[in-house]
Amino acid sequence: MVNKSKILSDLSKIAVDAMSTFSGLKKEVETLVSLRVNKIINKMNLVKRDEFDVLKKLVQKMVVENEKLKKSQKKPASARKKTPIRNKKSKKK
Repeated sequence: MVNKSKILSDLSKIAVDAMSTFSGLKKEVETLVSLRVNKIINKMNLVKRDEFDVLKKLVQKMVVENEKLKKSQKKPASARKKTPIRNKKSKKK
């Protein structure tokens, strides 16, 4: 009986140690993958999210200002200058 309980105790200890080893291995693999992905992203020279958001807001503001300028430059038809059409009479000699 004592041998059986000792064997079971040893087996459970081995299982616990294996689980903690796999957990540590999982963290190590995640760290390596994360570092490699970050290295590739840095090589691609991508724009950071906060820089993108600032530029996006700036472009939206410029679009609104552009629309306001277009509306202010448009004149109603009654305000446009009307040029008279001249009838040229042909001269007979």
